[in-house]
Amino acid sequence: MNKNFIIAGAVILVLGLAIAIGVTLSSEPVAAGLPEGETTVTGDLLPEFAGENDDNIALGLAAPIFSAPNENSEIVSLEKNGNAKALLFLAHWCGYCQKEVPVVQGFIDSAGVPPGVDVIAIATSIDRGRENYPPQKWLADEGWSETQLYDLDREIGNAYGLSAFPYWVFLDKDLNVVARRTGNLPADMVGALLIQLANQ
Repeated sequence: MNKNFIIAGAVILVLGLAIAIGVTLSSEPVAAGLPEGETTVTGDLLPEFAGENDDNIALGLAAPIFSAPNENSEIVSLEKNGNAKALLFLAHWCGYCQKEVPVVQGFIDSAGVPPGVDVIAIATSIDRGRENYPPQKWLADEGWSETQLYDLDREIGNAYGLSAFPYWVFLDKDLNVVARRTGNLPADMVGALLIQLANQ
């Protein structure tokens, strides 16, 4: 009987330790936190991206105005400052986005952003449980040099008709839609579109 009592006690002790270790491990943060700050969107929403027919649907529409936190939790607003805008919507877990960011950054590193154009990465559809979280670390690891904003509740993505990643929205200096594209764009096409924007 004493032997059974000792065995039972040992089992309870081992289980107790396992539970304690499990609680300790599961209570650790999954990863660093996201930037903080309120996201706002005003103006009419753009229709959902329509593929090859999109230029017939969205061309010339006024883009919604938004503000969102950057990687330092500073609120940055889309505003008319005389520059055209190239908005690149990204999901940190999207394999196509993971290929697009170094291509775009490589173009920027070699040719620079044309004068009169602002390139803005917008991290959206953020999911703590998926790879490359947090997205600001991913963009830092890729050497992203341009503005980056965090669409914490996908408000901006929804307002801009996001339907697939990566998603580009090109705006003229009056913040009207010039073009929208999805999927990986090669560096030469990115460059041509940025030059076209600069010459609007």
